[in-house]
Amino acid sequence: MATLEKIRNKSVLLFVIIIVALLAFILGDFLTSGRTYFGGGTTVAQAGKAKVDYHDYQARLNAVTENSRNQQQSPDNDMLSQQVLQQMLLEKMQKNEYEALGIVVTDKELTQALTGETPHPAAQQFIYTMSQQLGLPAPSGQAVYDAMMNPQKYGLPPEAGAQLKQYWASLEQGVEAALLAEKFDRLMSGLFTANELDAQSTYNNVATTRHISYAAKDYSSIPDDQIKLSDDDLRAAYNEDKAMYRINEPLRSVDYIMVSIEPSQEDRVAGQKEVEDAIMALRAEEGTASVAANSKFVVNNGSATRDQISDTRFKQFVDTAAIGDVVLLNNVGDRFNIVKLLGKSLEIDSINISMMARADGASADSLLAQLKAGKTYAELIDNQTVMGQDSIWASLTAPGIPQALKDALTNNPVGDTFIFSDSIQGNPTPTIYRINRRHAPVNLYELASIDYTIDPSQATLDKLSSDLNTFVSNNSSAADFAKNASEAGYNLLSAPVSASSSRLANLADTRSVLKWIMNAKKGQVMPVYQDNKQTYMLTVALKGVYDGDYLPYDSELIADAVKQKAMRNKKAQQLISQYKGKASDVAGYAKLMGVEVQTGDAMFNSPMLANLGFGESTLQGAVAAAKQGAVVGPVEGNNAVVVFVVTGDEKDNREYTFGEYANQFNRLLGIGGVRPMQDVERFTLLLGDEKIENNSLNFIQGVGE
Repeated sequence: MATLEKIRNKSVLLFVIIIVALLAFILGDFLTSGRTYFGGGTTVAQAGKAKVDYHDYQARLNAVTENSRNQQQSPDNDMLSQQVLQQMLLEKMQKNEYEALGIVVTDKELTQALTGETPHPAAQQFIYTMSQQLGLPAPSGQAVYDAMMNPQKYGLPPEAGAQLKQYWASLEQGVEAALLAEKFDRLMSGLFTANELDAQSTYNNVATTRHISYAAKDYSSIPDDQIKLSDDDLRAAYNEDKAMYRINEPLRSVDYIMVSIEPSQEDRVAGQKEVEDAIMALRAEEGTASVAANSKFVVNNGSATRDQISDTRFKQFVDTAAIGDVVLLNNVGDRFNIVKLLGKSLEIDSINISMMARADGASADSLLAQLKAGKTYAELIDNQTVMGQDSIWASLTAPGIPQALKDALTNNPVGDTFIFSDSIQGNPTPTIYRINRRHAPVNLYELASIDYTIDPSQATLDKLSSDLNTFVSNNSSAADFAKNASEAGYNLLSAPVSASSSRLANLADTRSVLKWIMNAKKGQVMPVYQDNKQTYMLTVALKGVYDGDYLPYDSELIADAVKQKAMRNKKAQQLISQYKGKASDVAGYAKLMGVEVQTGDAMFNSPMLANLGFGESTLQGAVAAAKQGAVVGPVEGNNAVVVFVVTGDEKDNREYTFGEYANQFNRLLGIGGVRPMQDVERFTLLLGDEKIENNSLNFIQGVGE
């Protein structure tokens, strides 16, 4: 009894322990899964206060993907997913900004854009298309709206009105977004437009040309190995261009090895022999049974007239071939195309006919009687109750024509009108035909087109995989990976990536690789990965991780650019120190430099300064500020140090007007309402100093998971 009592007393404690353990397990799962009741786990991307929810993102992605399929496009799914995500993030940022600025679209504005005399460009295509389908004499948003509300008035079934309402609602959203963006663009453009000083400066730049004589000593005159760069030199060069190295989301740099999966030389020799053996077998036997059982050979049988063949070599083959002849028509790389002539016959290719039928599938006897009474096809066809076409050319050798119809169109005399009865899913479909004209019979060739591709053998695949896996096993750090790749026969490539990258470099199907990269530790090497289409094998080494606001000056992503800038600065300092004050005129400096005196023009509305190159803003500023006749320099340019003298000014004497030169200033900088902002510009403007947090990789499986 005492034992039982102890158990009873401790049962409550035991129950509490179990409950706590279960709660810890559940809470731990929530905390580690990234999906909590507080919503953070469903945020697929965020920039400041702008957030994109995973469920909204997935719904938009599904809709965009389906639309692409309807338009018979085949976009890259990874690229499309990131494009959709960035577009949604932009929309969220825009919405927040519009609300903060008080930008709205009124019902009146939206109604005018959709149903006004001239539809908004964002609505025009839909309204024009629907107006054509409704048979309207001119495009009309008002009529399309009326058809949506009163479909029976336009001969449409009720369900058509419901579908139109869905389209119209989507159209309203698109037009409202476009109107909001236009208002925002106008507001931003108004903040960045030419003032009186800008216009006057633009006028001065256009109206005045300065003639200069100069001597230029290129930086290339000093070998790189003579320049010793300190850490301070590199940091100074980096700080000059630091704004260029800002990053708005975590960035990583990798080395990678990509091995294309392609046939070996042994595979190609074996494939070539298989093709040669197939050609011999096809010549020895009737038909294509000799290759039909081999899945490597894809056989397509069909018939065509000579005019229906577009390939010149194919035409030459049918012109001279006898039945049973076989030829290797084409061989590009590892792809082969074999053609065999199976048969030849005389057939009527083209025939001109008139045809019509009742839309409800009812008897065509009354229509036939009206034709015999003198009515024309054009008079009877209204494409509502009576469907049809008058005087069209058709091919009797095209695939898909029922044999019974083909026989009727071939055997009935020209000028004859008759009813041909067929059935669709058991329902009779009588159609009236009249044969207007027939072309003379032509040769119809029965052909077999046989495709063969040399694929990598299993032995080749095994060797490629084994070799790359062995390399990864022997080089498990990023340093060894880079050091030994060339010796192992691999081409080492490099690339920067972020969570917003749609792919690694130009390699399709690499989002799972990106997830590994973004989760890996610096120095790690990824297991060998093979893409879904089995076109390549890949391994990656993570060599750099950058989570700050700027890339550091010694990052391998910018180290070469920083070094080149520092090298240029050091050479400029050395040359300036060498020549400064050593001569009194340009000719004297030219002699010291060992160069010829040159002449040229400085036109300040042009990016080109004399023959010194583009983008020489420092030199152009010096030329603009210089007094005529005064020797200036040496001045540091982009590619050389320059000593110059202004020898004369040429005035255009054109009249100054604020409007003309303000517009020129705006056009030069692309501001002031000259053009609407592009999405990428709007995104950059709205993002500002905020960071992008892209969590989309959390919702896919990475390499090795």
